[in-house]
Amino acid sequence: MLHMGIAVAAAAVMSMGAGPLPDGTLFLETHPPAKKWETYKITESKALPLRLNPCERRTASTADRRATRAVHYQSEDTVKYEQLVVYKSVSAAREAMRGLRADLSRCANYGKGPDRHHYYTKPLKVGDDALRAGSRFFENGEQTVVVRNGATVYVVGESGWPTKSLPLKRFKGLIDQAERMTAKVCDLPKTAC
Repeated sequence: MLHMGIAVAAAAVMSMGAGPLPDGTLFLETHPPAKKWETYKITESKALPLRLNPCERRTASTADRRATRAVHYQSEDTVKYEQLVVYKSVSAAREAMRGLRADLSRCANYGKGPDRHHYYTKPLKVGDDALRAGSRFFENGEQTVVVRNGATVYVVGESGWPTKSLPLKRFKGLIDQAERMTAKVCDLPKTAC
C-alpha cells in the first residue's frame, strides 16, 4: 500500500511538471565510471543557457521552462555534451529556437584573439525543427545538433573541426542520437509531441 501511494505521488508530481526529468533521460547519464583524466558533470538548473551559446549568455530565462538537464563529458582530447529543456508550451520552445538562430547570426564571429569563435549553421530535418552548427575557436572546435520536438529542445554535441559546408556525414552520430531523443521525449509528460 505504501509503495502504491509513493508511486501515485511521484506520478502526480511528474504530471504537474514540478519534478525533475527521470533518471536516464539523457544518453550520457549512463556512462562507465570516470577515469582520472575524465569528468562527467550533470546540471539541472532551469537557468542554464542552451549549450550552443554563441553570444555566451550567462543565464537563461526560467519563466517558460519546466525542466532542464545537461550532461557534460570531458577527457584530455574529447568533449561531449547533451542538454534537454522541457518548455511550458510549444510556442515557448519555438521562441527558444528563434532566439538561438538570432544569436547564431548576431554572434557568428564573436570575441577577439584566442577567445574568438566562428559559428556556421545549416538546417536539418529532424523533429519539428532542427539545425546543425559548427564552431571553431583557438585550437579546437565543436559540432552540435539542436532539435525541437513539441515543447522540448534537445542539444547534443562533441568536439570536432567543422568546415563551413557542415557535411551531413560528419554529423551522422549526433543526428542518430537526436533522432532517438525525439522519440524518447514523447514518453515524457507535458512535451506536446
